[in-house]
Amino acid sequence: MKIFTGKKATWIILAILAVIAVVIGFIFPAGEEEHGFSWTHFNGFYALLGFIGCVVMVFFAKWISHYWLERKNDYYD
Repeated sequence: MKIFTGKKATWIILAILAVIAVVIGFIFPAGEEEHGFSWTHFNGFYALLGFIGCVVMVFFAKWISHYWLERKNDYYD
């Protein structure tokens, strides 16, 4: 029996965790507080917000590393 390895296993684990986060949002829905915004009461809102936040952080880190950390090819010449 061969167990998934590498990128495929990572994507499978992330998909399973995303599904679990959304299911937990349906099982334990957001409270009905008087304060707060109306969109925070949708099931799965915080899972989606966390996913979008992670994607934004990854792209920001790639962008900042490209312009701030990367050196030109002839840097040591």
